[in-house]
Amino acid sequence: MTAEQLKKRTDAIIDYWIAEVQQYSIEQLNAKPSETSWSIGQVGIHLWMSAKGFFFKNAERCLTGEKTEKGKSKNWVGYLVFLFGTMPSVKVKMPTQVAVEPRAPESKEYLIAKLEEVKQLAHAYIDRIAQSDSSLRTRHPFLGWLNTAEWVQLCNIHFRHHLKQKKRIEQHFGWKGK
Repeated sequence: MTAEQLKKRTDAIIDYWIAEVQQYSIEQLNAKPSETSWSIGQVGIHLWMSAKGFFFKNAERCLTGEKTEKGKSKNWVGYLVFLFGTMPSVKVKMPTQVAVEPRAPESKEYLIAKLEEVKQLAHAYIDRIAQSDSSLRTRHPFLGWLNTAEWVQLCNIHFRHHLKQKKRIEQHFGWKGK
């Protein structure tokens, strides 16, 4: 995938999320199907938090060589995720040390601004992929060792993966799900 293709694909999924957020009131965005599940707003905040604090943080490490390894690769699950461009349809419990329940957004505008921020950061990292050493990798807890381009692509895959969760929330409340 070229840098321009990745930018277009990233813009498309983030713009889709923004358009979806605009359909709902803040009360709807913060409505949770159950006490233990997330709202659509929390999913959006999770996407922003994971992009900044996980995907792009690791992409930056690969660019700078900080805490990287050479000669490592993805595991078989990682190869499948990148081959098909999607994550398995299973709920994954995050390791306790990194598991964070996202706050509910205080407004639609706040959530949209956070999603726009991810888009701008994604563009900046996509522009830097060409100057990265693809052999420098950091470890993903489930997928193995990823390089800069793979971390940025995984952010895109992650946005798509959470569409299933958004649809389940919409179906629970009887909202028009896509």
